[in-house]
Amino acid sequence: MKGFGRMKGKMVLVLSMIMVLLAAACSNEGATDQANVKNPAATSDANAAKDPYSNLPKKVSISMFDRGKVSSDEGTYEKNRWVDYIRKESGIDVSIVPVPRNQSKDKLNVLIASNQAPDLIWEFDRSYIGKLVTQGALQPINEYIDKYSTSYKKYLKENPDLLPYITFDGKIYAAVTKRPITAVANHGMWIRQDWLDELNLKAPTTVDELITVAQAFKNKYPGSTPIVGANASDIYAALYGAMNSQWYVEEGKLKYGATLDRFADVISLEKKLFSLGLVDREYFTDNNNQRSNQLWTTGKAGIMLGQWLTPLNTDLLKNVPTANPVPLEAVSTKYGKYGVYQEASPFIYVAFNKSMKNPKAAIEYLDWMVDKGWFPLLNGEQGVHYENVNGVAKRLNMDKYNKEVSYAAEYAVLRQEVVKPEDLILQAADTPLAQRVAKLDAKALETALKVDFRRDIPYQPNFDEINAIRASFDTFIKEIRAEATTQGEKYSGEWALGEIRKEWARLGGAKAEEIANKWYQDNKASLK
Repeated sequence: MKGFGRMKGKMVLVLSMIMVLLAAACSNEGATDQANVKNPAATSDANAAKDPYSNLPKKVSISMFDRGKVSSDEGTYEKNRWVDYIRKESGIDVSIVPVPRNQSKDKLNVLIASNQAPDLIWEFDRSYIGKLVTQGALQPINEYIDKYSTSYKKYLKENPDLLPYITFDGKIYAAVTKRPITAVANHGMWIRQDWLDELNLKAPTTVDELITVAQAFKNKYPGSTPIVGANASDIYAALYGAMNSQWYVEEGKLKYGATLDRFADVISLEKKLFSLGLVDREYFTDNNNQRSNQLWTTGKAGIMLGQWLTPLNTDLLKNVPTANPVPLEAVSTKYGKYGVYQEASPFIYVAFNKSMKNPKAAIEYLDWMVDKGWFPLLNGEQGVHYENVNGVAKRLNMDKYNKEVSYAAEYAVLRQEVVKPEDLILQAADTPLAQRVAKLDAKALETALKVDFRRDIPYQPNFDEINAIRASFDTFIKEIRAEATTQGEKYSGEWALGEIRKEWARLGGAKAEEIANKWYQDNKASLK
């Protein structure tokens, strides 16, 4: 019993010592916590040492194309229901910097030059992003993606074919996602099938037949303008495989589209259509396409050279219920069948301003956008603007959607959107007009993609010398095209091409071609 007493005493002593140690440990933890509460800068400084952006406000500004689509009762491009949604759901204090769509590059250039550009600058045009890279206005983002991204990093890993498009001088300078086929298809041709039927004519399949049909329309409907459309000039050039925005591979070398022999044919066609009175005589000054749109929507035009997806058909069918607009497949020329303009796979190029304060917040914003943020911006609120039908967002009310949602699409700068032609029919409202237009649109999408657009290289070479020429050369081409088209016989397509080649040479075109071809030879293995 005495041994048991001594053992019991030792156990009590050990337990007492343990209790003392535990109390001391708890006391020290409390002291440490109190020290951190009294001096939060200690933890903050430690985090900042590891990550210079960890303590900065999560604020990001981003450019936005102002297309004048936000109604006054919806707000403005800077403040509306969707900007509120973005801020709330992303956790990023996002501010929108609108730039007029038809002057976007000029406006952005001014903002950049005056150090007032937004943190995120985006464009559809890779060449423009490349120009900003060469000017030193942007910064590479490889490190930010590696360190801060989850969703976009995963997306890029799953779509490595995008890397060449966003890589400049060996570094990634933009975030981009793939276009759905609804955005790959761009330009489109439409024709009044009811007019064809009245004249017992078939849809034209060649450029000569196009002229013949247009003349027949003019004779049958004297007050009409047979051919209208905002993209007419580009469509003519695409049909001949000689767009002035594209480089083409000719006999193994790159040549600029507007300097090719085929470009003389483009201007000759434009001149012929003008001389025969088959196009609006004021279309060179119809800068906002108001006249062109009015002629089509009021039933006074027979052929529209515009977009494959056009809301103008809705207005036409409202104004002229007996009209039957149908998509027209790209016609061939003596050079073959090249198709009308289609976009390359990458969609919106989102670049980082070199002066951005918090690239970590920008990456978090883009991660949220590509993961789930984009879907409501395209479709609206479920039960209010759409219902889910077999995985497709079906519009409930097109007028409501157009007013409250359609303007928000371009906030969705990164998206994982997949669309099939038949989805357009499911997506549309159930009204007879909406369903009719949707079926036309589905057919137009198939038609626009049926003939491949001639794109000899996936993206255009980007160098200072080339960019410098483009700035003034494109303006010169537009002026010469207008002069040749509207003036007498002396001003032929061949004359215009001669003037264009002189200007190309004066601006340093030979050097630009030399640089472009060196780039082509160095990179053509990866351009397949």
